[in-house]
Amino acid sequence: MSNRALILAIAGIALLILAGCSSAAASNATPANSVAPAPISQLPSLPPATTTADATSIPSTPVPTPKEEGPTLYKIADVVKDSKALMGKSIIVEGKIVSECGAGCWFTLNDGSGTIYVDLAPSNLSIPQKRGAKARVFGNVTSEKGETYLIGTKVEF
Repeated sequence: MSNRALILAIAGIALLILAGCSSAAASNATPANSVAPAPISQLPSLPPATTTADATSIPSTPVPTPKEEGPTLYKIADVVKDSKALMGKSIIVEGKIVSECGAGCWFTLNDGSGTIYVDLAPSNLSIPQKRGAKARVFGNVTSEKGETYLIGTKVEF
């Protein structure tokens, strides 16, 4: 068989397949393995609709939005100074990366008020070499042998 005849045969088969699919869809035939939808009369009834309040019953004072929960931004000097009060709490610090582990599992951060060690290894994190870059660090305050540091949980550049 020539290439042209082979191409025509494949095109013909494709047309037959497509025609068969569209005719089944056009006839609204339900495939044997699908479940037909339940008639409307068998659907559960909904409770009656309630009317909305009129404009006079809406309070005129705005409802306060709830305070967003989450870590607070601190200066590094305040973290070191208040380390006992912040112990175990999630906080955010921002600053410049001063030094960094070659593997990126720890670094020191300076914000002008102080420098703090950030350990990423307990969170199974590491960062690329970013010495000199500004970073925002989310972490938990901890202390060991009298030294306050952060267990970093997220780093943004």
